[in-house]
Amino acid sequence: MATKEFQDCLIDVYRGEITGEVAFEGMLAIADNQDQRYVLGTMLQFETEGKAIIRPLLMRYGLSMLDDPTGRADGAAASVQMNSLPWVDRFATMREIVKTTYLPRYEELATLISTDEDPEAARIAKFMGDHERALVELASNVVAGHSDPAAPVAKLLNFPLPHPA
Repeated sequence: MATKEFQDCLIDVYRGEITGEVAFEGMLAIADNQDQRYVLGTMLQFETEGKAIIRPLLMRYGLSMLDDPTGRADGAAASVQMNSLPWVDRFATMREIVKTTYLPRYEELATLISTDEDPEAARIAKFMGDHERALVELASNVVAGHSDPAAPVAKLLNFPLPHPA
């Protein structure tokens, strides 16, 4: 059985996915073109899949799978703030927020469980760190002007969106 510390961190990571999902949905609502819709839609898909990946662990540990109202409100506020910035500045800001606020907690998750304790939880915990690093890489790619900035996220999706032609 996972420790309380792991379970608390898992809940924080799940709430991060809720916040990100709402934030990216709000950003997607004002996308200017097909390329922006693809990048933001890919990010939205990633957060939605992140929630789905975590839910079996939440269920197994008897933890809530409900969307946290605070996380939803934080995500909505974040999208308003991000949407007030020019496209590249949104991603420069997002990169810093994810690197300083979310990534450390997501990476911590994998340090709180071992494969011997719970192989599936350890696999998911490792993936969630990879997940958050991929978002940082996507944001860096937008800032750098890469032609396919969403590639690091798209390659981790189980259900990737079709790339615009």
